[in-house]
Amino acid sequence: MTAGRTEFELKFTGAPGDVAALQRGDFIASVAPNGGAWERLSSTYYDTPDERLASSGISLRLREEGGRLVQAVKTRGQSSIARIEYEIEIPNQRRFPAATGDDAIDGEIAALQPVLEPIAGTHVDRWAVEVVFRDTRFELAIDIGRSVCRDAEGGDFAAPLAEVELELIDGDPARLFDFSRLLSKQAPLRFSARSKLEAARRLASPPTLIPPAPRTQIRLQMSAADALQNSLNDIAARIGDMQGFLLDYRMPAGVHQMRVALRRLRSIERVFRPFMKGDELLSLARRAKYFAGALGPARDWDVFIGQTLPLTSAAETDLAGVSMLKSRAETIRAEAWADAVAVISSTKFSEFVLDLVEAGALARWRSATRKQMRLAVEEFAPAALDKALKKAVKVAAETPVDAGLSVRHPLRIALKKLRYPVQLFRPVYAKAPRKEYMSKMSMLQDAFGAVNDAVVAQRLADLASTGQGAEAIRAAGFVAGYRAAEAQGAAEVIDEAWRTFEKMTPFWRL
Repeated sequence: MTAGRTEFELKFTGAPGDVAALQRGDFIASVAPNGGAWERLSSTYYDTPDERLASSGISLRLREEGGRLVQAVKTRGQSSIARIEYEIEIPNQRRFPAATGDDAIDGEIAALQPVLEPIAGTHVDRWAVEVVFRDTRFELAIDIGRSVCRDAEGGDFAAPLAEVELELIDGDPARLFDFSRLLSKQAPLRFSARSKLEAARRLASPPTLIPPAPRTQIRLQMSAADALQNSLNDIAARIGDMQGFLLDYRMPAGVHQMRVALRRLRSIERVFRPFMKGDELLSLARRAKYFAGALGPARDWDVFIGQTLPLTSAAETDLAGVSMLKSRAETIRAEAWADAVAVISSTKFSEFVLDLVEAGALARWRSATRKQMRLAVEEFAPAALDKALKKAVKVAAETPVDAGLSVRHPLRIALKKLRYPVQLFRPVYAKAPRKEYMSKMSMLQDAFGAVNDAVVAQRLADLASTGQGAEAIRAAGFVAGYRAAEAQGAAEVIDEAWRTFEKMTPFWRL
């Protein structure tokens, strides 16, 4: 049996050629002048067909390395880069799975043993070397190979695997981040919060299926600082995950979900800002605003082409002008996407992600917080949510009843600023009391979205029609009018729904 240890590891992915080239590059040679060693590793992951181990936060792996069989069991840690690992060498396959020494884990694996089966695997050539950097020791490993998995119907899937891993041996974890910043300048690498198992299992899902964002683990007796740290960890993992959907697949939903994650960071930081003495998180929020803004044009054109034009095409009898609009819009969208990809591929964005991961993992901001951050969530959350709700109510009071579409925008933003903290803290409240409140908030959000789409549609239609002739101009007018009519109906919903929402007792005060 073996004792569990905390595995602190930063992982990066990249194109196989770029990752492989690092091993022979001058940078690696400068930090590992004596060179490393190659070995071939074949790992098989086990779970039930319905992934019951995974749902409990447990992964079970058997690896062949140098003629040895090594079992590893990993469980969730505080973040994706700090997990608990139980590793043991076993003499033969018949002894698998072996006990870890943790009664709860061993009991769960033993109960499922009759139905455990291989679900995924990796086959890699690993080059590893021990590095000493600023009095901190860690292992640098470069893995090149493939991931494989099988779905419930027996279909086989495979994909290239190219990763760089930095695993702390002893010393200051902050030095791993310092080294990673230097490493990121050598090749276009991306931070990855996914384990090899998670990446392999993802192969069986359609590439167009973006998984839902993780719900942050929040408990009533947890401190406000712990809640913030958990949220930062989840946001960092989500941003890292969305990079692939945006850069590799160029999926509109990838841009949208990236912007959602960046907005979530800004909103959460705003909730906790009054209780922070330092500006580490404020700086991250300001950078997040910049990146979200840089992605805005791509998102706007995605909505215009994917939603607005199909709706108006169905209602318009003469499609010539609409087709001209679409042709021009596609060109402008391609340019906007090129800009978005350049920003998300930049060193500046890589540094932002690393800084965010570090803020979540090391939480040095805790040393500069006020006493309110030590309050339990059950005491902190109601006051924080009251404050966000009060701001939204104030903006609503300042918005004229018959306000035009663009004038309603500040109220839409105020509602978003309320929505994210509500989503953060809602797990600690019973579902039944919060259901109606959340439903009404969602209805308002959808209505505000329709109003905003109308304002944006008019601007984009005008841009797409410029220089395209009379038919395109007429189509642009039709598009703007069609969306404006929809928005007017949504505005009427907003007025009535907001009055109802404003009178409701928030679920955190029931």
